[in-house]
Amino acid sequence: MIWDEFYRVEKVTERIQAIRCETGEIIFLLIGDDRALLLDSGVGIEGLDKVVASLTNLPVELLITHGHVDHANGAAMFESVYMNHADDEIYRKRRAIEERAAYMENALGAKSGSCLDAPFVKPDEPERFKNLEDGMVFDLGGLHARVYSLPGHTAGSMVVLIEEERILVTGDAANNFVFLFGQESETMESYRRNLQSLAEKLEGRYDRCFMMHRNMEASNMLLWKLIKLCDDIMQGETEEIPYAFMNRPCFVAKQFNEQCDRRDGEEGNIVYNKERLFD
Repeated sequence: MIWDEFYRVEKVTERIQAIRCETGEIIFLLIGDDRALLLDSGVGIEGLDKVVASLTNLPVELLITHGHVDHANGAAMFESVYMNHADDEIYRKRRAIEERAAYMENALGAKSGSCLDAPFVKPDEPERFKNLEDGMVFDLGGLHARVYSLPGHTAGSMVVLIEEERILVTGDAANNFVFLFGQESETMESYRRNLQSLAEKLEGRYDRCFMMHRNMEASNMLLWKLIKLCDDIMQGETEEIPYAFMNRPCFVAKQFNEQCDRRDGEEGNIVYNKERLFD
């Protein structure tokens, strides 16, 4: 692999740039009048800080939506970092170079070979991160990013409302292939409760959802569609497709294609453990 081509930039709006990673993650850079905010840092391949510097000369802070290997591990490239400390232990477990290389090999498939010699930045210490809390507002100058908690995928999963752009960035907390099968995840019943609470709180405040894997955009109905899917799963009214991620068996609610989009054209899908549906 040519590591210099790992990151690719795509202009979304005048104030938002998407940085696409070769492994499929999408990082967002929000650029205000006074400072900038980076949403996630990927698996931690060198060069992200240089890409960001090529897009803005403003001071940049990093907001990590949750502590998983593919979102949090570029933190060492940035001085000011925020993450919900509920995900500290997840971050510690997933920050090792071997863990990151295994994730990349799974994501890249046959073209990757061994990724152990990839140009990874060093693992970081979550103790130095500032705590990311529900309701926090980042005033970037003419652009405000308001943070909300959405536990489910992990206990510390957060979403970001870009107020002036009327865009909700959902991280992995809500997307077209929500992982809800790990021990670090909430039960289906708890996740559904959290979705309902947030959907009601944010009703009418955004027009678009931006996801952070593969296809970027979903409609402003994504949270509500996932609530309905949670109900279907708990009532046994889904297709229960057997699936495995890195040798971890689970089920997927609806048929999906190679890009993990639903074959029926609808938004929102959930990967789940049938033993963890109810509180």
